Amino acid sequence: MRLPELRRPRHVPGTIRSVRFRAVLALGVLVAPLGVNTMASWSSRAVISAGPVVAGSFDLKVNGGDALAEAGLRVDAMIPGTSTAAVFTISNASVADHATMLYTIAATAADGSPAGTTAALTAKVTTDGATTTTGGGLTCAGTGIQTGTSFNGTLVGTPRTLVPGASQKICIQATLAPTAPASGSSTITVTFRAVQKDPQTP
Repeated sequence: MRLPELRRPRHVPGTIRSVRFRAVLALGVLVAPLGVNTMASWSSRAVISAGPVVAGSFDLKVNGGDALAEAGLRVDAMIPGTSTAAVFTISNASVADHATMLYTIAATAADGSPAGTTAALTAKVTTDGATTTTGGGLTCAGTGIQTGTSFNGTLVGTPRTLVPGASQKICIQATLAPTAPASGSSTITVTFRAVQKDPQTP
């Protein structure tokens, strides 16, 4: 599978920088066994603002890399009433004096054919470092930190702080309602967006 082009953020003195990481998760329900096709892309933007001149790199990594060939959410045997989950390591690999990140998580979802699968999916996001196996599949057992439970919208809207060299574990769980259609598919895009914390803000 050909990965999309990787774009590194530009270094612009005196800027607030941002990067985005997208993982595309293809979910199939009661169809032929499917793997998860994933892609990742980076984009950046720079906004000139007053402030100190800073130099270095601003680098968000997920699972230690700049691109994901496999997101880890396996749905091969997912049926209505079950769940699947995966843990992601979010790292700040920036090299700069003022490169503390504030990151959020959002998602978009689109139905395949027949429609109805996306509406039957709910999301849960925790800081668990490992998934938990239950009779209904893999789960994120901890307390949710998300803003919303739909895969269409904001998952974690309150920015989480990540200083250079630090990393955090994020567990994302997808649950398919018992009332979901007997067959169908949904494509979910999860976006991790990081912005540089203003060095003049406490």
